[in-house]
Amino acid sequence: MKQKILFAAIFLLLAAASLSAQSYYIGNPSANCAGCHSEAVGIWQASKHAGSFTNHQSFLSFECMKCHNTGWDTETVNYGVDEYVTSNPGGTPDYTVTDQTNFDLVKNVQCESCHGTQGTSNRQIDFGTHFGPRVTDFGAEKCGTCHNDKHHPYFDEWTESTHSSGAPSFINRASYSSCMKCHFTQDFVAYVTDPAYDATTFQVEGGDENLKPITCVACHDPHGNSNDGNLRNVPDAFADKPLCDVCHNAAHVTSVNLTRNPSHTKALVIDGSPFFGFQYPGQTYENSFHTNISNRCESCHVHKGADDATGHKFLPSEEKCQQCHADFNLTGFDYRGVQTEIMGLIDQLQAKLDAATSADSLTDTFLQARYNLRSAQAEGSYGIHNTKLVRKLLNDAIGSLTGVASENGVPATYQLAQNYPNPFNPATTIKFSVPEASNVKITVYDALGKEISVLVNEYLTPGNYNTSWNAAGNASGIYLYKLETTGFTKVMKMLLVK
Repeated sequence: MKQKILFAAIFLLLAAASLSAQSYYIGNPSANCAGCHSEAVGIWQASKHAGSFTNHQSFLSFECMKCHNTGWDTETVNYGVDEYVTSNPGGTPDYTVTDQTNFDLVKNVQCESCHGTQGTSNRQIDFGTHFGPRVTDFGAEKCGTCHNDKHHPYFDEWTESTHSSGAPSFINRASYSSCMKCHFTQDFVAYVTDPAYDATTFQVEGGDENLKPITCVACHDPHGNSNDGNLRNVPDAFADKPLCDVCHNAAHVTSVNLTRNPSHTKALVIDGSPFFGFQYPGQTYENSFHTNISNRCESCHVHKGADDATGHKFLPSEEKCQQCHADFNLTGFDYRGVQTEIMGLIDQLQAKLDAATSADSLTDTFLQARYNLRSAQAEGSYGIHNTKLVRKLLNDAIGSLTGVASENGVPATYQLAQNYPNPFNPATTIKFSVPEASNVKITVYDALGKEISVLVNEYLTPGNYNTSWNAAGNASGIYLYKLETTGFTKVMKMLLVK
């Protein structure tokens, strides 16, 4: 017992001494780290980090040495790789290794590149440093030291992304614990790696004040694995799904609340979910092909372009669109005028909502139409994610406010159909088609040509529509209905029989 106490005391003294002393790179993880961290070292040995110099030395320059090896620090003598290599301008290669034995100890990107110096001046493990108080660095800057230059600007692009902006200020562990895993790196890593993760009890090193936004190590395992880009494995609940789906999903949205702003709209619209927007009873809603893409996020939003971009702004790629759409031109995302069309419908619906009376704004009809407007605005792509669904929802909302309802499809020609039923009493439906955006007017006249009612008088986008006329209060007889647009006019007869 006395020997154990003495050993413990000596260990603590050594640890205390080393805490106040400089720490050095010890290198060679297979010999120095594997004894306690065999699994992590084994995974690292198969990673690109482990061969970052060895596998590329034939074309690396002196400038590359600092990021392909461990411990580059020209200001401090700490056994880092810079102490064993010198510049050799004009040579092939343009550097000279001056101490091959010590160089080999710290070549490639090793554990200490990310975890910091772990050794003493006599190349022993510095237990005071290794077991001393510290907080694991989950920041993007650690990776950005190397993963950021002219041929792979990962860090710079990430800083411009929404991921880097952090969580909304109201999200905290006490009130919104279920949101933590998708807004903070430490929670996300714990969620995807620990089946027992519980957001309410999860302890962050150094406390929640050290939480980081979604940084590099949230999605990428720095130790390495067999996945492309070392992307982390998804939890069992998301088997066969891409990593992005862990957060960018709306499986928990199982209803529509018209009194609240729609949430998770991007995931809902790409899924073609019945809970995207208010889908009117009796209507048929179809989805665009984009809903069938398996890697729905990264296929378009993490695309490495010809201009050396890495895709870490997570913006949609025009080059990626062109791979599937041969007629897509690299001048923007208004493919076949879809965004122009959807923005026009949004403006049209907004104008109708703005014109509503205070009494109208309390009705279900108003709330349903407003919810569709907000859903279309929030999903952000102006219809590109799921053109068919967004177009239909906006047209239906407009129709609910004006008596003009849309149907599926885009016609090739103008058409004005025979009303149905005909004869009728007292209401009938009139179908019409417009192949191009135009102001459309449909007017009802009596047999003498006197105007009775204007059923439609508004700007409509290309589509098939229907409107109705309730002739209660009008006498039996023949009536005329007239379709007028910028370049088309047609008149039809109908018979009211009471």
